Amino acid sequence: MTDEQQPTTSPTASAEPAPQPSERQLEEAKRNPWEGVWRDILGGNVLRSIVAVLLAILIGSLIVVFTDKRVIDAMGYFAARPGDTFDAMGQVIGSAYGAIFNGAVYNPTRGFAPLFNTLKYATPLIAAGLGLAVAFRAGLFNIGGQGQMLAGAFLAGIVGAQWQLPMGLHFVVALLAGIAGASIWAAMVGWLKAQTGAHEVILTIMFNWIAYWGLTYLLKQPPFNGPRAAGNPKAGPIHETAWLPELGPMSIGIVLVLLAAVAFWWLFERSTVGFRIRAVGINPNAARTAGIDVKVMTVVTMALSGAFMGIASATQVLGEFRTGYTNLVDEGIGFSAITVALLGGNHPVGVVFAGLLFGALRAGQAGMQTVGISPDIIPVIQGIIVLFVAAPPLIRAIFRLPKPTGLRLADRIAASREAGGAKSAAQKAEANR
Repeated sequence: MTDEQQPTTSPTASAEPAPQPSERQLEEAKRNPWEGVWRDILGGNVLRSIVAVLLAILIGSLIVVFTDKRVIDAMGYFAARPGDTFDAMGQVIGSAYGAIFNGAVYNPTRGFAPLFNTLKYATPLIAAGLGLAVAFRAGLFNIGGQGQMLAGAFLAGIVGAQWQLPMGLHFVVALLAGIAGASIWAAMVGWLKAQTGAHEVILTIMFNWIAYWGLTYLLKQPPFNGPRAAGNPKAGPIHETAWLPELGPMSIGIVLVLLAAVAFWWLFERSTVGFRIRAVGINPNAARTAGIDVKVMTVVTMALSGAFMGIASATQVLGEFRTGYTNLVDEGIGFSAITVALLGGNHPVGVVFAGLLFGALRAGQAGMQTVGISPDIIPVIQGIIVLFVAAPPLIRAIFRLPKPTGLRLADRIAASREAGGAKSAAQKAEANR
């Protein structure tokens, strides 16, 4: 399929792309900037994401309750003493989410130490979620996070383990190497799509396997391997000068990804490149007519998407896996990031909060075993969240939420300022008469 033959829409992070305001809507917004704002709030991504999380927690609670032995035993004599069943249900739910809270936020014996575990797990999730959100904004369904993280990990690991540089500089160079590795790996997918019309989903899946088995082979070779762990290929340890710096009880990684979120916001709200990416995502044919080179923007978008994935891989290699990483260094983050981007609505603020939520779920997962509840319920909750977030009409049908107008808050603020300026100018003109 040639570039001219490509469809006007591509798979995106949502089953329902965000509606775009028409010229008529923008003109009406200038006359009444805040008309329909409640419609946008009730039908927008934020409320939909909150509802999706609450529904997932509710369904997860029901699954936990009706598979717990204490509840099942109490239900055996429900007709005689129904209160026992409800007491057992309350104890199970309280134990489950109490364990998550103790493992992710605050523990009476450890204080806020679990919160730093949440931040540690959230760091690569936020960076990877931002990377996938870049591609989703352009209508590209990038599911190659695993391969891009492995490519970034390989270069970051080489610099961190084999180069000799001063402390501080060594970390920066290793971080940039990880960003470059993931960016190049993703850009190759963009180039192949632009030149051949091959679908990015197929390409990224294949590139995931190439990266996985390629890294597995390289980690067995003398220049790159280190001590073996249970027969699994493993890289050598990272020099201490390249370790992820620490800020007290937490690493600097969370600061890096927050800065990356700010960079994401600037890219799409203030830069020409971000405007072109959004234009291609909305309608590539219209963007081409406006003079935007869709092929070039496809490559640029994938490269930028990979750059954020590279931050995630570098924080893994230089932090959690600094004693030596394996071909499992991505820890499934490349795929979990799809959920993070979905839940965050491809917006940097949303992605940060979604990453923190999933980081908290992961940090609290281990604690559930101590209260006799299987931690496998956490992936179930994550899957249910994806189901509801990816199906906006389903959420609207259940809760009768309106469809948003498509006007952004920034559009309304700009219209309000313009209307206020016009009113002020009219008043001055009237006063001068």
